Amino acid sequence: MAFTAMERERRGNRARQTRKTGRGQLHVVAFIVLAFCVALVGVGGGALAGIVFGPAHSAASSPAYFSARALVTATATTQATPDCHCTGSTLKMPQPTAGIPQYGGQVILVSLSQQWLWAYQDQHLALASPVTTGMPQLPTPQGNYFVQSKATNVTFYSLWPPGSPFYYSPEHINYAMFFRDIGYYIHDAPWRHAFGPGTQYPHTDPDGTWETGSHGCVNMPTPAAAALYAWVGVGARIIIVA
Repeated sequence: MAFTAMERERRGNRARQTRKTGRGQLHVVAFIVLAFCVALVGVGGGALAGIVFGPAHSAASSPAYFSARALVTATATTQATPDCHCTGSTLKMPQPTAGIPQYGGQVILVSLSQQWLWAYQDQHLALASPVTTGMPQLPTPQGNYFVQSKATNVTFYSLWPPGSPFYYSPEHINYAMFFRDIGYYIHDAPWRHAFGPGTQYPHTDPDGTWETGSHGCVNMPTPAAAALYAWVGVGARIIIVA
């Protein structure tokens, strides 16, 4: 069939327009798929790290990987000013009764009996601090672990309801280093008045404040936690001994 020059031009224009429209649709579809993948990675990354970005979740609706000790919610991108009034920070550093860990790289050693933390770089001491570990009912687990993730300026929320002996009001945390499921961290505890030997048990601090141990985490004075957070990398070994 013969076409006039004008008819051929009209048909060519329609074909080009169809191809252009198709390419535009493909671009739109590709953009939607890309956006969906980015969103999925963002949500998944936060979930794997044990961090919920957004409103706090209730105990009933929280996924299984969240702690019986704390939910963590990102609250800002800037670090809070360290503020610690801790009598325990002036204690004389003991030597670890378990000995220096015989590993290279970064190693954090925590002694539950001594209530101290030591950080080593290739078996050389980098820093040390008194700590407060879990109360007898919620002990800090012994074993070998690794720093799985780090977060600054977060809020811990209790998964125990008000009225429970383990309930606590939301607490702001400046430096949190996650090391074990479900919800075990090394972190600063600005509300504490003392750290070190005996603070994992119910006790009265030198200033008269009554306190007990943590909910299973390793608590540190804020300045010490800030130094540890700046020093340690994800993947560093953590050894917790009796």
